[in-house]
Amino acid sequence: MRVFLAALALVLAGCLPVAVLRTPEPVSRRSLTFGLSAVGVEGGVGFLPYAAYAQGDGQTEYNFSVQMGFRAGIKHALAPGFSLDMGLTLPPLLGGGGVPLALDAGLLVGLGDVYLSPRVHWIGFQSQNTSVAGLLYQATLGYAGEGFLGEGSILFSGQQGGLMLVVSAAARF
Repeated sequence: MRVFLAALALVLAGCLPVAVLRTPEPVSRRSLTFGLSAVGVEGGVGFLPYAAYAQGDGQTEYNFSVQMGFRAGIKHALAPGFSLDMGLTLPPLLGGGGVPLALDAGLLVGLGDVYLSPRVHWIGFQSQNTSVAGLLYQATLGYAGEGFLGEGSILFSGQQGGLMLVVSAAARF
């Protein structure tokens, strides 16, 4: 049962951008980030690689990341140290009868080198036989050092009561 729960957590993590690994300030020019996330549930821990590319003008940033699924997003500065970040993720397992989608929206709030990111994820899948949709909530606390990002996240479902813990670290170039 523990192995099944760990496998389920990794599949779910592949459908969601479980690692934020973005600072509150949109990038100026370009940025590359490479990292690793440890996803933990009751059954154990699994590791997911992370890669991201971002390009922006300091006010608006377009970002693309891969953590099993491919995410395309946009981040826009609302005030210094405060941004809105949204994205669409296509999970790695695309079914023949339908396409699963995951949308996420969150705030990035900077407090010096520390950042907070509360966000919500909507996951949906529709085919001829099945229609599934639901919300997951995420709270992330991160640290952005010179060329380094580290963070911890909690993902949870209000209805299902499930909880997923994620620790992520990355180098930023």
